[in-house]
Amino acid sequence: MATRRRRRVVRTRFALGIVILAVLTFLYGYWAPFPYQPTIMTAARREHISPYLIAAVIRVESRFQADAVSSRGAVGLMQLMPSSAAWISAQIRRPIPKSLTDPVTSIRLGSWYLRYLLKNYHNNSTLALAAYNGGPETVDRWLAAGILSPHERGPARIPYPETANFVKRVRRFEAAYRIMYVWVDIGRHSTVGVVSLAKLMSEETKMKLGERLGVAEIARQQGWGGVPARQCGNLVREAIRLAEEELSRS
Repeated sequence: MATRRRRRVVRTRFALGIVILAVLTFLYGYWAPFPYQPTIMTAARREHISPYLIAAVIRVESRFQADAVSSRGAVGLMQLMPSSAAWISAQIRRPIPKSLTDPVTSIRLGSWYLRYLLKNYHNNSTLALAAYNGGPETVDRWLAAGILSPHERGPARIPYPETANFVKRVRRFEAAYRIMYVWVDIGRHSTVGVVSLAKLMSEETKMKLGERLGVAEIARQQGWGGVPARQCGNLVREAIRLAEEELSRS
């Protein structure tokens, strides 16, 4: 009886594990994939905006299909109209792109436009996303008429159902990407913190830390920005410990 019960428990756990694995595979591979990650991260750093926001816009706009073309003529990953792409190119002093289906081009121009809209609407993501979908002129008209407020917090009062749905979906996916791919931003911010810390340390201290953590060669060749993200927390802790040791000897 006990053996049979044990087998039943094992089978139940195995089945549960398969279900969990299937759900995770669906979430990461189908529902919220994250291809073009290096390009998105580069654009996010350059424009000082969240990589999760860029990924969410791409997910909603084109589902990461680089050759996507809408019925209105918007093209590429970030679904830019050719006229918008030409205007953005003029603002950043780059030649008008020959093709908006190129992922790097689409992400570069689209992320710049996102940052421009966020700045224009004082970092109000609801208004910025509404303008991305419905056009800045439309959003400005809604603001002037008092239909929307400069401090709008959600899509409930956006008059166009398509634009309201776009804003809602992008914000939902941005939250999902932030949870599912938390390590992406952790790695970025940890590296920035380590580089800042390294500026305060002497070369001797940096080499001691590098040797303790096995990253001395990386630090020597690439600078402290090359330290793996998984080692950043350890590095800070070791720096504190080393400082305490030096203080106790003084």
